[in-house]
Amino acid sequence: MTWRQIVDRSEGHIARLAPGFKERVAKWYQELTAKRIPVLIYCSVRTPKEQDELYAQGRSKKGMKVTNAKGTPVAQSFHCYGRAVDAVPCANTAVGGYTPSWDDEKTYQLMRNCAEKYDLRWLSFETPHFEDATFKDWRALAGVATSAPQAEKPTTAARKVGIRKP
Repeated sequence: MTWRQIVDRSEGHIARLAPGFKERVAKWYQELTAKRIPVLIYCSVRTPKEQDELYAQGRSKKGMKVTNAKGTPVAQSFHCYGRAVDAVPCANTAVGGYTPSWDDEKTYQLMRNCAEKYDLRWLSFETPHFEDATFKDWRALAGVATSAPQAEKPTTAARKVGIRKP
């Protein structure tokens, strides 16, 4: 993956976020890229159905558990409201591109430090996840949301090409 591909894909996810949150994530991402810290935002908005599919992993479907948040009857994930992103540092490859670097704790720490000033909350139990810290939890968010932004295209394609850590 090239630097341009990382940025384009990430900016595509940012564009789908809820107003207000979108601008804060964009500033956070711009600060990281200005410092030449390669970060791929690989997930943003999810539909409640997609969230339920992720919730089923490790429960009624094969695979390891990747979330504790259900999508229905009330969405328990900030992703369903367009108020969360999943991001991974990228490392240089031997052939001159970039690849996700899931275990790069040093860069994750830089991402977390930068996120705080934009009211982005990192969850210690879900390393790639950053969500809107202006809401205490999903219950507070669900109480004010009139409707969740809809995913323009399914995010499952990202998991099929190996973006999500197994």
